[in-house]
Amino acid sequence: MFSLCKLAAARLGTNAAVTAPRQLHTGSAALAEMKRRALPTTTSIKYTIPTDPYLLAQKFRNVLQQGKLDDAVAIVMQSKKRDQSGVVWNLVIDAYAQDGRLSRALRAFTEMRRRGFPPTPTTYTALFKACSLSNSENSMDMADELFDSMGKYGVKPTIISINALLAVYQRKHNVEAILERFNSLSTDGPDAPTLATYTIVLSALRRELQIRLAEITQKPEDGNAGVHNARRMALLKEHVHQTFGALMNTWAAFAEDAAHRLDEPMDGTPPLHIDTRAINTVLKACHAVYKENRALGRQGLRVIELAYGFDKYIGQNPKPRSTTAVEKEALPLALRIRRAAPGSGGDAGSSGAVVDSTTIDLALELCIRDRQFTKAVRFWSSLETNFGPLIKPSKANHALYLECLSARLRQNETA
Repeated sequence: MFSLCKLAAARLGTNAAVTAPRQLHTGSAALAEMKRRALPTTTSIKYTIPTDPYLLAQKFRNVLQQGKLDDAVAIVMQSKKRDQSGVVWNLVIDAYAQDGRLSRALRAFTEMRRRGFPPTPTTYTALFKACSLSNSENSMDMADELFDSMGKYGVKPTIISINALLAVYQRKHNVEAILERFNSLSTDGPDAPTLATYTIVLSALRRELQIRLAEITQKPEDGNAGVHNARRMALLKEHVHQTFGALMNTWAAFAEDAAHRLDEPMDGTPPLHIDTRAINTVLKACHAVYKENRALGRQGLRVIELAYGFDKYIGQNPKPRSTTAVEKEALPLALRIRRAAPGSGGDAGSSGAVVDSTTIDLALELCIRDRQFTKAVRFWSSLETNFGPLIKPSKANHALYLECLSARLRQNETA
């Protein structure tokens, strides 16, 4: 068995600055108080109350589309229990979640169970969404408490509900909690990490990196120079190394996981998709750290090569690609994934695009910063060769590419 998450845990676990253990949840009293808040039972106008679960769900959707959430819920509250269903109550909870009304979502969860409708993974996904969109200081503790209650109702967490929980931690900027949950995920099966899972981890680590870098530029409050400031700066730089290392290890874990699922497909384990949000997050992190540490920042060049490739045959006759395993492994990861699932839009919430104008900008700008003009040209050629109609370079992209061509020409003349 491929032990991806154990590998990720070993890598990420070495970064003490961002993986310190934490105590999960308190706040039961606050959660209980929010659950006691009543749902609306009267409507602004008179409605016909459906006497069928399917029709009730449809009625709820129709009234909700009119922007009358409280009316839609009141219709459900006025209906008889036999005309309700778990689906209807999931709709109610999700509607309150989308509206950022955590207390109402929790009350709907209570009403659902009181009427004898058992919660499902969809129920918890909606509840976690409500926590992530809530401004409540206790929303993360509530999410943890809800997660712990899943076993009580016989609900097995799915990767979709886990991703919704991770989104709560991301909203609260809790990297430790994200890594803790990520490192506990199954390595295969339907609940193995998805693109959305990896993207949440990468985004959280990038934000943590930005905070660490900003701290380096801040002057100490006491204004004193000397040994104290030197130690402070050394500690901050160590934190930058650790956080960036965790981010790059997460990217490496994603790439390894994606390649493994392509090379050794397993029943029940879906393939990993790739999109620009994940790649751009990594490349932006490389740009952010480049000024502080060139050696770290230029690791983005390896990300570009792995995802899109650097065409090695510029100025030569194109080498026909064989279908041997060795040749397949040499193909860019984004191309391999795209070929394995043509036309796939990726995960829910994924952009679906494997490269966009922002990706091209980030890649070319990194090549320019590192004076790797030949790599910039090879990257552009690889895009044209491998992704063709999928890419639509902007005017800014073309301007950067021309800048790279010109710089490469000058570089060759002076060599």
